[in-house]
Amino acid sequence: MHATLTQPVAGSSPLFKARMAGFFWLMTIITGMFGFIAGGRFIVAGDAASTAANVIDHELLFRLAFCANLVATACYLAVTLFVYQLLKPVNRTVASFVVLFSLMGCATGLVSSLLLLAPLHFLGGRRFI
Repeated sequence: MHATLTQPVAGSSPLFKARMAGFFWLMTIITGMFGFIAGGRFIVAGDAASTAANVIDHELLFRLAFCANLVATACYLAVTLFVYQLLKPVNRTVASFVVLFSLMGCATGLVSSLLLLAPLHFLGGRRFI
């Protein structure tokens, strides 16, 4: 069945955009929490040697936490896109302002995520990517 000009396109619906923003927001929360919880399990306060041993012993989980942080950032970029599309008809200036701050936060998160790879390089002494 073909869509006619009188039927709305699902992709342009504000409800569709809101649902997609909600879905990606939920994915951001789930993957971000996994990355936060799994990544935080390695740290032993006041004991750098134990922390380093934890990272070496559980390298796969450490890498999964890193990947979860990257996925969370990608999902949040999608949230930013959909929220911008929702707010643009209301006030384009405010929507652009929201995108600017969101992108700055994503860039900061990516840099901090990349710093999580440093222990693998220094502790393993081999290529890590």
